[in-house]
Amino acid sequence: MKLHTQNKNILNAEEKFSRSRDADTSTLTISQLGEIGIKLLNDKNLEVSKVRPFFWSLVETYVDRFQIYPFDVSKALFSHLELHDFPEEKMLDLVKQLESQFERAHGRPLRKSTQLVCEQDSLDDEIKELRDSLKYAALVSEDVS
Repeated sequence: MKLHTQNKNILNAEEKFSRSRDADTSTLTISQLGEIGIKLLNDKNLEVSKVRPFFWSLVETYVDRFQIYPFDVSKALFSHLELHDFPEEKMLDLVKQLESQFERAHGRPLRKSTQLVCEQDSLDDEIKELRDSLKYAALVSEDVS
């Protein structure tokens, strides 16, 4: 399983948050820290721009430690898309990225190329036209006889 590699643009939890500790948190449990975090997140004056780097740092630290994400990534992706009413451009971009990743990982395309499908459709149309022409020619020749 290939996990997310740390992005240098995202703040490191140890660097960013170890400097701002007011109290010794080494005696607190994860549950107690969670309660403190929830209390802080419910602050009406808290800005998203300050929370996002913190959560990214937590997720990266978790992945580094346990080699798995702390949430269902597929469910998170679909929840995100649902939250934004499945924007067409974003969906198309994701499909292209997934198809590209699939081909790189497995050495073959996920599905037939759209170009090949279109060519097949036009070939089917031409064959249908030829059949119709032959049927018409057969009918005309029967009438002449």
